[in-house]
Amino acid sequence: MLALAAASPIVVAMTLFLARTKATTMAVYSLLTGVLVAIFFFPTPVGELLRAGAMFGPTILEVLLILFGGVLLSRITAETGAMDRISGWLRQSASNRQAGTVLVIFGLVPFAESVTGFGIGVTVGVPLLMQLGHSVKHSAILSLLGLVAVPWGALGPGTLVAADLAGLSLFDVGVRSALLTLPVVLGAGIAAWLVMRGESPKPGRLLAHLVGAAVLLNAGILVANLLMGTPPAGIIGSLLVLAVHLLSFKMGRSLVPAGRAVAVALLPYAVLTAGLLAARALSSPMEASLLKRTLSSGGIWLIVACLIAQYGSTSLGGGTSGLRARASLAYRSWVPVGIATGGFTILGALLAATGMGRELGAALAGIGAGYLVLGPVVSGLAGFISGSNTAANSMLAATQAQAATSMGSSVLQLVAVSNVTASMATMLAPSRILLAYEMAVIPVAAVPGPDAASPTEGEVTAWIAPRLGILLAVVCTLLGLITWVIH
Repeated sequence: MLALAAASPIVVAMTLFLARTKATTMAVYSLLTGVLVAIFFFPTPVGELLRAGAMFGPTILEVLLILFGGVLLSRITAETGAMDRISGWLRQSASNRQAGTVLVIFGLVPFAESVTGFGIGVTVGVPLLMQLGHSVKHSAILSLLGLVAVPWGALGPGTLVAADLAGLSLFDVGVRSALLTLPVVLGAGIAAWLVMRGESPKPGRLLAHLVGAAVLLNAGILVANLLMGTPPAGIIGSLLVLAVHLLSFKMGRSLVPAGRAVAVALLPYAVLTAGLLAARALSSPMEASLLKRTLSSGGIWLIVACLIAQYGSTSLGGGTSGLRARASLAYRSWVPVGIATGGFTILGALLAATGMGRELGAALAGIGAGYLVLGPVVSGLAGFISGSNTAANSMLAATQAQAATSMGSSVLQLVAVSNVTASMATMLAPSRILLAYEMAVIPVAAVPGPDAASPTEGEVTAWIAPRLGILLAVVCTLLGLITWVIH
């Protein structure tokens, strides 16, 4: 009975998702269901709830700030023409649109996600894909497929949570997660090919390009985990993809000199990356505190990047709107995304604090060895609900470790595979799809799309969801079978 009650928020979210309900509605009703279940079936001392609030509260606020900063940066770079200059440079340098698209999916989106996390890769990828001539639907799904480096997003806090709760080393979990990510990147490459093959005159060459870029990204992440540790692995892997593509453009004599205008357009992203990495390196010796978290927060550095994008563009005559006007428009786009993301993240914290996540995991572990196949699927559901592998691991990592121990299986394997599937499932999270949609339909004249009229959120969700759902089901099942075979 308790297990059924614990599963009810997830069931509500899934039901509303299949009914094509808006992400904000899903988040609100799922959270309300979770609160009611907690009150009647999982009463928790107020002190425990306050401690959980102190633990998850800063993370939730940081996530919301990061999302707002990402939306604002996207709007500023679009209106000032910075995104035009970047995408124009890529279009001119790439031998064709296919090369530019692959560069975005397996280079730019994973890079942005690795630096900042929380789906910000989507805010970088969608505008560029729109500029490359893709439709709203294609831009949204291709950018979501680029979320293949989520275990290393924001320098890997979710993977760190999984390692800590399971009593494992971050190095071991990072390396095993990198090994298990190969089916994820290959699946994303094949899915992208299925979306794009009708546009390519040489579909076989397109498939080889996508698969090659996927393998290169995964190899870079694995080697970086082994040589440099887990936190910077996603950044190193995605930079390798970017470097190889730019080198190939240069060898093919298609690489166009960036010039001052492109350099200014890229400056906000360079400052964001360098500032975030430097701040985290310099603050690492500090004791854990609000000051340390603020200095190394992706949200703070995104706001810095927004200021540089806003005022740096004036030297090139970009844009006339003030920062306040752009922030107001960004706020309107951010509100539904913030409600959906915040609601699901709070739900994840509630499941962890009240024991609902542990109850559900324990009940499923009673299945026996078959749970080794279902365990990754369960974590995938948690990632789908929360839109965050950090929240999913907070809910289930300890339970997965206990289940593996009770079955005499490898704790490292089950925890790592759960980390990977929870991360992959964020592609399908309602909050992520909504974010991709909002980025694709921002009403900016400088970012024209090929559609005569922008599709609605429901239409985009209905088109994307089954495609990503099938991909997720296939990869999660495959990873589950691998885990069962290892057992």
